Amino acid sequence: MNLLEEIRIKYKPNVEDVERIDLEIGPVASTAASIAKPKLGVEGKFSVWFLAALALAEGNITADKFTDEKVNNPKLVNLRKKIHTSLDPRIKFGARMSVKMKDGTEYKDFLAAPKGDPSNPLSFEELAAKYENAAILAIPKKNIDLLIEKIKVIDKIENINEIIALSRG
Repeated sequence: MNLLEEIRIKYKPNVEDVERIDLEIGPVASTAASIAKPKLGVEGKFSVWFLAALALAEGNITADKFTDEKVNNPKLVNLRKKIHTSLDPRIKFGARMSVKMKDGTEYKDFLAAPKGDPSNPLSFEELAAKYENAAILAIPKKNIDLLIEKIKVIDKIENINEIIALSRG
């Protein structure tokens, strides 16, 4: 849902003032994230509606946000109800979206390929943030920071055991 995160950052819309969100998605998102009304945190990962609401309301989608409390948060549930999806097979892995505000303002955008796709690669900083988001569940923060620094210069690492030891936590 990079598109909605970008709208959030760029325009800072009040989610209470959103009238409607239209999302055109490709077959992968339509199939993989088809749970319209998630009740459990784990179901949120498979709900384009929850992911879109979360991206617009809170920005960066991180692993710690897939909780039962979050998917049932009244503010997010209300926003989720304003999201209308349609399938466009031509989009493939991308998305087209429109956010219509109650005052008539409309934000539109199109993403041909999701962030991380070879045609839309992540920067090292984005990769590091993504890694930290996942790794923090298993290893200490200080190890993560050291690992990221070592990965930056991996071609100069003489003994890979340095990295393996930090990965164990």
